Amino acid sequence: MAHYLVVRLSAIGDVAMTIPVLYAVAKAYPQHSFTLLTQPFLTSLLIDPPSNLEGMGIDIKHEESSLPGLLTYIGRLKEERFDYVIDLHNVLRSRIIRTYLRFFGVKSFHLKKPRRQLRRLTARPPKQLRPLTSVIDRYAQVFAQAGLDIRPPYPIIFDGTDNTNAELSIVEIGSGHHLVGIAPFAGHAPKTYPIEKMHEVVRGLSEREDIQIFLFGGKGKERKILEQWAEELPRVVSVAGMLSLPQELSLIRSLRCMVSMDSANMHFASLVGTRVISVWCATHPAAGFLGYGQRPDDCMGVELDCRPCSVFGKKPCYRKDYACHNIEPQTIIDKIVFTLTDSISDETEN
Repeated sequence: MAHYLVVRLSAIGDVAMTIPVLYAVAKAYPQHSFTLLTQPFLTSLLIDPPSNLEGMGIDIKHEESSLPGLLTYIGRLKEERFDYVIDLHNVLRSRIIRTYLRFFGVKSFHLKKPRRQLRRLTARPPKQLRPLTSVIDRYAQVFAQAGLDIRPPYPIIFDGTDNTNAELSIVEIGSGHHLVGIAPFAGHAPKTYPIEKMHEVVRGLSEREDIQIFLFGGKGKERKILEQWAEELPRVVSVAGMLSLPQELSLIRSLRCMVSMDSANMHFASLVGTRVISVWCATHPAAGFLGYGQRPDDCMGVELDCRPCSVFGKKPCYRKDYACHNIEPQTIIDKIVFTLTDSISDETEN
C-alpha cells in the first residue's frame, strides 16, 4: 500500500477538472490512499469521495503564501509519510513541495505543460488551429507515469444519488419549468461575453413561461447585478453568494442545462453531469479546457483567425475591437431552446 500526495493548488476550474480523474484512480486502486492538496475551500469539491481519498488544505493566500510559511507547512507534510507526489500543477510552489520531499525519499511525477503548442495556438495569424490534448487526459497521463493507469469514462460526483437537493430549501424551484442556469462572469474581461448582451439573453428567455432561470455569480458587484436582473424579470432567481459550494453543485445538477463562459462554472456543471452551453470569446476549446463530457457542438464562439489569442483570456485584444464578443444574443437563446428540446428527446429515447 502506498500513500500518494496529489497537488493541484489552483485555479478553481482546474481543481474541478482533477476530480473525475482522481475519483477514477482512487476507485481503480483501492489498496492505495490518496490525499488532494489544494486550497481549503476547494476541498469541499470532494463530495462522497472513495474511502481512500481525502482532502488537505493549504492556505496559499495567507499563511502559506510566503516562502517561510510554505517551508513550515512542507515540514508538516513530511510527517504524513507520503510515498509519492503527483504534481498536477507544476508551478513554483508545487515544485518546492516535491523538491523538499524528494530529500526524504518521496518520488514525484509532474504535469508537463505543452507550452510550445500553446504558443503556436495563441500566436497571431496566420496560424493553424490544432487542438491540444484535453487537460483531463494530461492529468491521467501523469498518474499513468506513476503506474496508476486508468481509462475513460471517468466518474462524476452525485452519480446516481438522490440526496443532492436536501439542503436547497433556500431556493424556490417552480414546478413544470425547464431549469436553466446562467453564469455570465469569468475571471478576465476578454473571455467574458458582454454583460449587456447576456442581459438580453436572460430577458429573452424570461419571456418564455416554461423556463425558470437561476443566475450564478460571486459576491459584491456580480451579486448586485444579478439581483437587479432577478428583480426586474419574471421566473429569474439569483443565487449569487447564497449557496455553499456543495449546495451550488446540487442545484446545478438539477438543471437541464447551464450557460457559462470558459470558467469554473462550466467545470462545476461537468462534475455533476449537467450539459453546458459554453460561450468562448478570446479563448478556445482547442486549448484543452473544455469541460469533461461536454459536447464540442455546444461551444459557441465567433470564427476568427485570431482566436484564441490567449490560453486563459488575460491578454487585451491586439485588434482593439474585441470582435470575438460579437455573438448575437438571439443566437444563444436559440441554442438554449434547441438544447432543451434535444435533452428531452434524449431522455425519451433512454
